[in-house]
Amino acid sequence: MRRRRDVSAPHDGWTSELASGIALAGFLALVFVGFTLLAMGPLMSLDAYLNLDPAPPGWLPFLHVLDRIGQRAVNVPVLAVVAYVCSRRSESWRPVVVALLSTLTLNLVVGLLKIGLGRGQPESADPSFFVGGMAYPSGHTSNIILVYGLSVYLLGRYTRVPRRTIALLWSVVALLAVTMLVTSLTLNWHWFADLIAGLLIGSVILQLTVSLDHAVPSTAYETHIRPAMNRTLARIRRRPEPPALPRHDVP
Repeated sequence: MRRRRDVSAPHDGWTSELASGIALAGFLALVFVGFTLLAMGPLMSLDAYLNLDPAPPGWLPFLHVLDRIGQRAVNVPVLAVVAYVCSRRSESWRPVVVALLSTLTLNLVVGLLKIGLGRGQPESADPSFFVGGMAYPSGHTSNIILVYGLSVYLLGRYTRVPRRTIALLWSVVALLAVTMLVTSLTLNWHWFADLIAGLLIGSVILQLTVSLDHAVPSTAYETHIRPAMNRTLARIRRRPEPPALPRHDVP
């Protein structure tokens, strides 16, 4: 008997979407590792060459405005609004959970890489690693890919936004990424390799997020997470109160 194309058997997502998605994320992660090794060697001369002279003072206000598109104080609220709208449209908290977990994962991964690799800032004119800096990879470019890219993905998956609009929004994400790269280089806040590495890390986390969101069944919250939370709350309510300590009245 043939199965309808729109009906997925149990675990279909885990064998197709998740497998291919993790393979792509793994490939991007390997590209990041290879690129990092190049950044520690041959690309140092390119980073030093692209360490531009300070921008003219008249440009600074405009460049600082552009730089804010990569700051969490700007892009995370955008993602929060998109996730909320998608939750209302889909009548599920799933988009909010996806947005929260992916954002926390990105910040954790980028933070650990910055501390572990310890690359100094361009103002030192020394592109060396393991010197106690926090430049590699760029958090701004990783935010551009993950946060804005995830916003577009959620709109495409959980709302009825036309495909042409989604394609246009992906083009906007690419434009923002290029803008962020040029802005950070002009302000001398990152080496060129830092910015490319940030794009790669953001892409890895975004691809993992998309793959897991496709693979985990839409009923996972109702059938697994919510019952487990209810059982935990019930146990807490049934927990006996500790016996009261005897009172010693003072004569």
